[in-house]
Amino acid sequence: MEFESISAAARFGMAYERQSLEIASQRLAIANVAYSSAAEANKASAGINESFKAVLMQAGVDVNTMTFSSGVREVHDPSNPVANSDGNVFFADVDHVSEMARMVTAIRAYEANVRAYNTNSEMNAAALAIGDRN
Repeated sequence: MEFESISAAARFGMAYERQSLEIASQRLAIANVAYSSAAEANKASAGINESFKAVLMQAGVDVNTMTFSSGVREVHDPSNPVANSDGNVFFADVDHVSEMARMVTAIRAYEANVRAYNTNSEMNAAALAIGDRN
């Protein structure tokens, strides 16, 4: 494999994992935001998923085969200022444990891609140094 293609693969991996980490953190951020309707809560979650799909499509990934979690959690809380006329508020259905696991996985994968990129750069520099000695 060429040095440039190894670097390109590592760069793509870093960009993908950075985006995955950002998506997980955004989903955790909206987890406890109350909405007055299920449509609003679903729209917030879907917007994050759509931005992730756009990044993946730019990289040439087929997103039609992927599933993105979305859903709405309904809570009866008439004292909440955004409660509807029935006293219900809606939240994006976010699984905190899954999102935290996604974040840890993304961080570790990002670190692995950084190591691969750095190792490739060191190998490239060593190969150039061998050529300079002759």
